[in-house]
Amino acid sequence: MTDGAPTGTQADQTPERTGAPATERHSGPTVGTAADIVVGIDGSPGSAAALTWAAAEAGRRGLRVRAVLGSCADEQPAAVRRSADAIAGPHDEATLAFAASHLLHETISAAPIPAGLEVLEEVVDAPGAEALLTAGRDAAMIVVGARGRGLLHRLRLGSVSTSVAVHSPVPVVVARLPRSGDAGEPDADGLAGAGPVADGRLSPTSAPGQGPPHRRPVVVGVDGSPNSLAALRWAAVTAALRGAPLHVIHSWLAAVPLPLAETSGEIVQALEGQARAVLDESLEQVLGPIPGGEPGEPAEPGGTEPAVLRLAAPAPGSGEIDVCRQLVPASATRALLEASHDADLLVVGARGKGGFAELLLGSVSHQTMLHSAAPVAIIRA
Repeated sequence: MTDGAPTGTQADQTPERTGAPATERHSGPTVGTAADIVVGIDGSPGSAAALTWAAAEAGRRGLRVRAVLGSCADEQPAAVRRSADAIAGPHDEATLAFAASHLLHETISAAPIPAGLEVLEEVVDAPGAEALLTAGRDAAMIVVGARGRGLLHRLRLGSVSTSVAVHSPVPVVVARLPRSGDAGEPDADGLAGAGPVADGRLSPTSAPGQGPPHRRPVVVGVDGSPNSLAALRWAAVTAALRGAPLHVIHSWLAAVPLPLAETSGEIVQALEGQARAVLDESLEQVLGPIPGGEPGEPAEPGGTEPAVLRLAAPAPGSGEIDVCRQLVPASATRALLEASHDADLLVVGARGKGGFAELLLGSVSHQTMLHSAAPVAIIRA
């Protein structure tokens, strides 16, 4: 999937990046390995942000990047069609294949790729979602881009990104465009869609893992479900790789059967105690015993301030991380979206404890994909 005019099913190959990456064209998607971070490229600004995020994460994890562009006779990214328009002659299969390869190579050439990182380019003769799901089936993760930051863009995340998030068996990260000058206030729709993020977050010098010692946290939501425990485990390892704190959030407002003003203090206190037990038991299952008390007991006298715990990350050699427990009296969506303003990454389970609204992806997962101010990782058990 890069430059060079492909003929048949296999294109000429250029040298592997660090100068220029290897370019391949396949009639069907190839399957990545656990050593790959698969990233979807379609020529959009969102996919460029996804590539930058994937490259930084691959550098931290010691993995390689497999950049995949799905383009076939029946379905091509708009940028491929625009590139083909600049080529004289009919838009036949060979022209579209050349345009796709050229677009992929140009996208990678413009990206801030860390020195020495292996990047493979692959144009696949298949629709975008199919290409990514097959290439990423056994990968470490799949990274896709969001379309933009306006309300209309957020309401239309993109059929490829949504399909991948719904159907992928491996972690999926929805990367975000760089933001500068955001005020951190909720948007007009009432859902916080932007927040204060350092200028040039995705630049080579300020990409996650390369910034100043003060680290934005990795934020994860838990509710005791298997997917949320898997999300907590993945988030803890990711925080350790970044040298970042881990903020673990459990919301409990949804458990209150009546408006808070009409609910007795005893009921509210009991519900909060149950929520604290869910939070602490989730931590103990994934990160081991919590020092300083039994599950469900306040971490500090009165429980007014979240305590910072120093716990071992759940992976050999990952070291220890600072963990901050947060009980939030709000809906899960609201709690996580507000926390995303100051997050380096927001991590959620693909489905939590819910019913009809969560049949496909999960209402909380879907809302965070649409509205989070930070990149979102969606994890399945």
